[in-house]
Amino acid sequence: MKLKRFEALSLQEALQAVKAELGPEAVIVSSRRIQKGGGLFGLLSQSVIEVTAAVDRSSHKEEKPAGPDRSLQTLIAKRLAPNPPVLAQAKPKMDQSFSEALHVATVLDPVTQHLQEMREEIKRLREEQRDPERVLGPLRQELEGLRIVVGEVLGSQMSKRVEGLPGDVMEVYQSLVSHGVNPQVAHHLLRAVVETLGTAGVGNHEALKSLLWERMEEALAVSGPAVSRHYGQKIMMLVGPTGVGKTTTIAKLAGLARQQDEHRRTVLITLDTYRVAAVEQLRVFAKILKIPLEVAVSHKDFVECMKRHQEADLILIDTAGRSPKDQAGHDELIAITRGQFQLETHLVLAAPMAESVQMETIRRYQSIPIHKLIITKLDEMPTGGSLYNVLSQTGLPVSYLSAGQRVPEDLEMATRQRLVKLVWEHSGSQVIQDSVPVMEVAH
Repeated sequence: MKLKRFEALSLQEALQAVKAELGPEAVIVSSRRIQKGGGLFGLLSQSVIEVTAAVDRSSHKEEKPAGPDRSLQTLIAKRLAPNPPVLAQAKPKMDQSFSEALHVATVLDPVTQHLQEMREEIKRLREEQRDPERVLGPLRQELEGLRIVVGEVLGSQMSKRVEGLPGDVMEVYQSLVSHGVNPQVAHHLLRAVVETLGTAGVGNHEALKSLLWERMEEALAVSGPAVSRHYGQKIMMLVGPTGVGKTTTIAKLAGLARQQDEHRRTVLITLDTYRVAAVEQLRVFAKILKIPLEVAVSHKDFVECMKRHQEADLILIDTAGRSPKDQAGHDELIAITRGQFQLETHLVLAAPMAESVQMETIRRYQSIPIHKLIITKLDEMPTGGSLYNVLSQTGLPVSYLSAGQRVPEDLEMATRQRLVKLVWEHSGSQVIQDSVPVMEVAH
């Protein structure tokens, strides 16, 4: 038996070479498309067809070789067949000439290549559908680059505008910026103050400070108490990235509710089964507060837990900390909020997070959607200017502020006055001052 490998730009050229050298009795052993050449980083490579063929000179033409039929005719029939069952029914006639097989191959090769390209395109589209960041990522990078350029232009213009501010106003502007307030936001606030007081009025430092404080408060939104004895049934779900303090905040809210009214029927439900410590931590708090704790492993478990506590006055739901880019976890949260229960979703943000991270987190979680914000770890925040930028730009109402680990003392209802005060403080360590006795947690 003679075995030889042929290479050509197309299948028909390869078959012609097989016929010319081995004759029409040749058996096709294999065929594949390969890259030849390469050059620098493969930039000069070329796609070719590699066909391995064999011929047995000692056998008679009439005799069939043992094993599967790998004649040229059979190969063509297999390529034309849409699926194996049709192949079994559509056996080629043995008297089909080699020229006919070659003609079929001439038509088949470009069609096969086109189908392969279609399969690759469909695969790419499916991957992009599963991961929209592959499509949106480059676009977001371009927009970020454009934002930087526009920011530089606006910064240059802002410098010229600021130079025209009166002396006292300029000092206040520099103080705002030094505390992390965006220069454009600071200029907008002070321009409104100057327009109200007039050039002569800005010389009154107390009036300037008082009006500026008022304008800063007007740019913020707060929700009032989310946990109150005056409401009917309340279902609160806390969501947010890992490490922002959702579990501790849930315990603080439960303790606050218990402190306001010990007869209020409060229930804790945790969906955070990824961290054993989170469940055990809530179990300790639930035992101290003498309230039930439910652990829901699946969406079905969650629904059953909710049905068991239909008469509860307050249901607090803790969720697993997920990355904002975790699409699967994000979809689970959306499924819960779109269910049969009226949930109030609070996004928990840690105050020390970078401003850009906070904005991106809000953007990603907004589709759930987000009703209110809870700001935690104020005692770790260096300045409050960046937090003010986020709150004033998004307009989302803040429900609670948290600093420290004490339950429930280190939690207070958010007010505009408190949020503005954070801007002028170098640290949030003195934000929460409460005389409520500390709850001792048994170990």
